[in-house]
Amino acid sequence: MEPSPLSVRVAELISQNPGSRTFSFIENGEKYWVKQPEAGEANIWHKLMLILSKAVNNNFFRPTVVTDPKASLAYEAKRLRQLRDNGIRVPWIVLQTPEYLVLEDAGIPLSILLGSSAMKMEEKKILIVQLSHALADLHNRGFFHSRPALRDIAYKEGSIYFMDFEENLENTLSLDEAIVRDGFLYAHTLFRKLRSPDLVETGLDAYHRALRPDLWDNLTEEARRYRITYLLIRPLYRFLGKDAKAICDTLAFFRRF
Repeated sequence: MEPSPLSVRVAELISQNPGSRTFSFIENGEKYWVKQPEAGEANIWHKLMLILSKAVNNNFFRPTVVTDPKASLAYEAKRLRQLRDNGIRVPWIVLQTPEYLVLEDAGIPLSILLGSSAMKMEEKKILIVQLSHALADLHNRGFFHSRPALRDIAYKEGSIYFMDFEENLENTLSLDEAIVRDGFLYAHTLFRKLRSPDLVETGLDAYHRALRPDLWDNLTEEARRYRITYLLIRPLYRFLGKDAKAICDTLAFFRRF
């Protein structure tokens, strides 16, 4: 079988972009993204987290490192199709090979929109409520993202699109655990990336109201497991880095319920 014109075009682009794992291109007036496999690298912190997860019997600390890049890419394609088949907005797979995916453009990452000084605060609040409702809907339907960071979620033509699903949690966490992990990571990314406490509160309140009560209870119950951790780091808050402060803020938020 002869290669399609699109596959020939992508092969040319890959040769012109050596070392670029992802890049975009325009074809017939439409924007697409090429995504190639990339291996993760386990470092000392991954090993320490693995030891910690076993020591405290908590899978949330178990690291996920891509050791088989092509399998990870195939897994992402499977999840994209699964989610799309269930009505979740994700990028359409235009072309799939073992070496790369070609995805339709999903719009502007929310990290850019919510961080823009050009967007009014009321517009940001409307957007973050829409985002929180979309994530809660994903969870209420029995799905998880695995890394709902603002850079991995986009906005296009009035809709929220979820992106980047190469992280496989299926052999590490149960579905309920993966959803709880999503909720913690979502709160963490809001505290970490957004400058406005009011905007963060708006987003988390919308997520709380839209999420199934049993899933919310799982989140708050998990937060209570870290009571000692919170009490130890809270007095050191002013000396902490951004990530540690966001962890502290996340625990403080869920401890309110």
